[in-house]
Amino acid sequence: MENPTTGACGAMEGSLPGKCASLVFPYIPMQGAVSELYNQEMALETGTLFPGLNLPFFKATKAKMNCSNTALCELMALGFAVTELGLYLDTHKDDKEALSLYVNYAALLKDGRARYEKAHGPLRQTSVTEAGYTWVNDPWPWEGGAK
Repeated sequence: MENPTTGACGAMEGSLPGKCASLVFPYIPMQGAVSELYNQEMALETGTLFPGLNLPFFKATKAKMNCSNTALCELMALGFAVTELGLYLDTHKDDKEALSLYVNYAALLKDGRARYEKAHGPLRQTSVTEAGYTWVNDPWPWEGGAK
């Protein structure tokens, strides 16, 4: 309950507009040694590279994910794998196999982005080309742009 004098919430409460509420402590499973990884397509669909972290709420997004085997989908998969492996390495710094995968995927992603941008235009706002700031000039994917 909010203290009327200080306006502050209690030790186990967080501030909401006009009131206090109990804090929630989420459960996040700690990964052990990894013996199995999803392939790129399955990892992108489930939201994780690791079958042990395949959480039920991702099932709702599976049906909405329609990514055919295109260059852009491959880049999305590589980017996802690099991010996921980076998060894993935050807590498993001695996993040499994961580090090797991370380094290889990061190199593939860097090369893939460069080739994709050369052929189809920038992927990010920060990708300024020799032609200048062309981010908004390129057709967007839903406008029939590059896939």
